[in-house]
Amino acid sequence: MGQPKSKLGLIRSRRTAIAALCFTAFEAALSIRDVLSNAPHKYWLPFDFLHPAWVVAVANSMFYAYLLWMCIGFYRIAQGKERVLVVGWFPCILLFHLEKFVSNSVVLAIQWIQMAGIIAAFAASVFILMRRDWGDSSAQS
Repeated sequence: MGQPKSKLGLIRSRRTAIAALCFTAFEAALSIRDVLSNAPHKYWLPFDFLHPAWVVAVANSMFYAYLLWMCIGFYRIAQGKERVLVVGWFPCILLFHLEKFVSNSVVLAIQWIQMAGIIAAFAASVFILMRRDWGDSSAQS
């Protein structure tokens, strides 16, 4: 007989699919709340005063390059509907920190883009969880 087929991709078990669904649902709820509320945006404590501006700019550039590299890496590892999940998280990860540098109208546009992406990711995570070929004992009945 043949070897068991190895599972490729990011989500290899039902437990991982449930975790992805929970994290995505939580982020979707926060994104919807941000779009629907008119509250002023609160930011993390600014520690920019601790370093010269060029050090902060270099550190931020390196951080965003790393985030972009990680997003591309996760996309390449993902298979099928997992890619929709990963791409849906891109706006939340990459655009979140830009909100403090732009005007309120652009912040609203960023929040709508984030909400649309995370809702698509949530739908993909539901479809991934509903997949029946997990290979565990609960899927064999």
